Amino acid sequence: MSKTAKLVFLASLILNIMFLGVVLGHVPRSFSGTPSRQERMEQELKKLPEPAQSHIRALFARIRAAGDPIRDQMDASRTEAVRVLGAERFDEAAYDREVAKFDQLREQMFKQSGQAIKDAAKELSPEERRMLADVLRRPATS
Repeated sequence: MSKTAKLVFLASLILNIMFLGVVLGHVPRSFSGTPSRQERMEQELKKLPEPAQSHIRALFARIRAAGDPIRDQMDASRTEAVRVLGAERFDEAAYDREVAKFDQLREQMFKQSGQAIKDAAKELSPEERRMLADVLRRPATS
């Protein structure tokens, strides 16, 4: 098998594995019996009066919207890293730069999300903050 064919096969294999991960990542969590964070938030929100529900939904929409530009940059960085990985000649330095850029963006997104949640918590009542904390808490695994 030629070197080109080997590289194409390797790139195809990597992309197929990534595709499988995306597909499996989007399979409903209902099979495991554990509701997703979004489903848990909806369940908790239904316990609150309507004005509070709308307020918290609006806060989460703002938090998500604030993270969209960073998510877009992360997607672009991931795409570039995969492109470099599948290129005819592997540029290790370029790949390392993209991975470092992706890691920096992920850290920036976590910091920004944490700050947005902290800012949102200032606008919530104690009951709403408890609900938010319950939603953000990871469910216990059995």
